[in-house]
Amino acid sequence: MKERLGKLAEIRTGYPFRGRIDRVEGGNCRLVQMGDVRASAGDVVDVPTRVALPDGPGKHVLHYGDVLFIGRGMRNEAATFGGEGGDVIAAPHLFVLRTEGRVAFPDYLTWWLNLPETQDQIRAMRRGSAVPFVPMTALARLEVPLPNIELQNHIAGIQRLSLQEQRLLGQIKERRRALIDGLLTEAVRRQTN
Repeated sequence: MKERLGKLAEIRTGYPFRGRIDRVEGGNCRLVQMGDVRASAGDVVDVPTRVALPDGPGKHVLHYGDVLFIGRGMRNEAATFGGEGGDVIAAPHLFVLRTEGRVAFPDYLTWWLNLPETQDQIRAMRRGSAVPFVPMTALARLEVPLPNIELQNHIAGIQRLSLQEQRLLGQIKERRRALIDGLLTEAVRRQTN
């Protein structure tokens, strides 16, 4: 079974800032920016950037499980918001997909949006030349294959484990490189002393 993304999730843009976004230490909101959304991470948990909003975040507050999608630029990746909400908002160039009460599991949608085949479809719908963007209406028309919620949950779990494996392999690679560099430096030091 397939269903349009717009039927599976409420899709809206991030907070509509007027003008420049100023970072403020101790601001009343935390801001998820495009750089925080990475397919290689799978989720967004830590949100260090703080901004001040005169009226507060209102209806733009992110909920746990919201899917964040980069709607502008060449990197149209998705990640699930897994942090604590209450004072977190998304930047204007992000789309927020909320699946509450719907038949789609957020982590499954994140996985599906980041698939190479889906990314090809997204690239084909981009508009603009200098800074391409994905129209919200086109994103809403994407047809999502929809297995039962149990299989969606299994897929999401396997994807989380795969991303964790990639992070751990990266750490092993860095530590191995540091160990080898240390051993070789010590060998040079012994030889030259």
